[in-house]
Amino acid sequence: MFAELWLSQKYLRGGKREKIISITALISMVGIAIGVLVLIVVISVMSGFDRFLEDKMVGTNAHLSLEFYGGSKEPYRAIDKLKAFPYVKGVSPFIEGQALVKNEKSIFGVEVRGIDPKLQAETSKINEYLRSGSYDFSGNEIAVGQEFALRLGLGVGDVISLVSPVTLSKTDFRIKGIFNSGMYLYDSGLILTGIKAAQDFYKMPDAVSGLAVKVDNVYKVEDIKEKLYKDLTGVGPFQVRTWIDANKNFLEALKLEKVVMFIVVTMTTVVAAFGIVSTLIMSVMSRIKDIGILRSVGARTKSILQIFVFQGMSIGVAGILLGLAGGISLALSLDKVVDFISRIIGRSLIPKDIYYFERIPVNINIGDINLILLSALAIILAASIYPAYYATRIIPSEAVRHE
Repeated sequence: MFAELWLSQKYLRGGKREKIISITALISMVGIAIGVLVLIVVISVMSGFDRFLEDKMVGTNAHLSLEFYGGSKEPYRAIDKLKAFPYVKGVSPFIEGQALVKNEKSIFGVEVRGIDPKLQAETSKINEYLRSGSYDFSGNEIAVGQEFALRLGLGVGDVISLVSPVTLSKTDFRIKGIFNSGMYLYDSGLILTGIKAAQDFYKMPDAVSGLAVKVDNVYKVEDIKEKLYKDLTGVGPFQVRTWIDANKNFLEALKLEKVVMFIVVTMTTVVAAFGIVSTLIMSVMSRIKDIGILRSVGARTKSILQIFVFQGMSIGVAGILLGLAGGISLALSLDKVVDFISRIIGRSLIPKDIYYFERIPVNINIGDINLILLSALAIILAASIYPAYYATRIIPSEAVRHE
């Protein structure tokens, strides 16, 4: 094997007459490097966006929601049991329902959530999202999202009317706070109020809809969901919904988008691999006499195959390593690149009125990197097989007479 590896590198460097082979090998290596680099940056940015959106989802909602059928008048009994479980880090009661917002300009539906602000802070990030006012609800007071407030031109202290689907009567609420979660869905259609105000609004005296639960590992909620069904007894019939269940369609769309983008960007590596095919074919054609001599002195077909496969893999691996280093470096310094481009064009590439972040979220995932490297290696190996196989089909006697 060492002899085959040495010969593959010797043929790759070539002599004076084969300089074109070295040049095409270099071009192929750069093409592979660019393909891997682009793939790492794109997938890292998409993973960063996924993590950013997931953080917003679990920041506004709890990791798990324990929803009682028909409501529960003894929520604190269930809360005490839940807090005894080692995987539960926080519990808060809530009342959830729909309502209509009615004003002079329009009428539309919103989600109303009655909470205990102190306990809710243990299961979500609502305190981090508060932009003005407070959550110290007293009577008919609410907190609305920033997009909701902008849509209706409202501020802290203004009054809006909500129509209950239970009584169909109109109730006035005063805005006590404005929050900004960074998710348009919540900032435009979620209204927070106190437990007592929600009970009065939905005619649920002394009852709550369910419990919001924070767990120790947000990515193992499906396993914890099964544990709750087994461990939690004696609190009445209930249903457990995870943050993944609540956002299933959205998360599936993100996953599909990531897969499609991976396939599309991988095509750049496939195109670069054609350069390796060309390089190896030229190398084989320029070494026909050498191949004939090797076969005549007893070199096996396997050895000839290995020589040219090693040659193609050498080009590819060098390109992969170069792309890996460049991709990780560019992904980690992407903010500096964006700032540089923003200064050149004179405006920000990330408008703050559209995106609720100042820096591009990047998440370099080891699993994604391994998948990128393995796929690149597979493409390069596939590109090396045909030229190497062609070299093994050369007949020794004809090869020796070639020149």
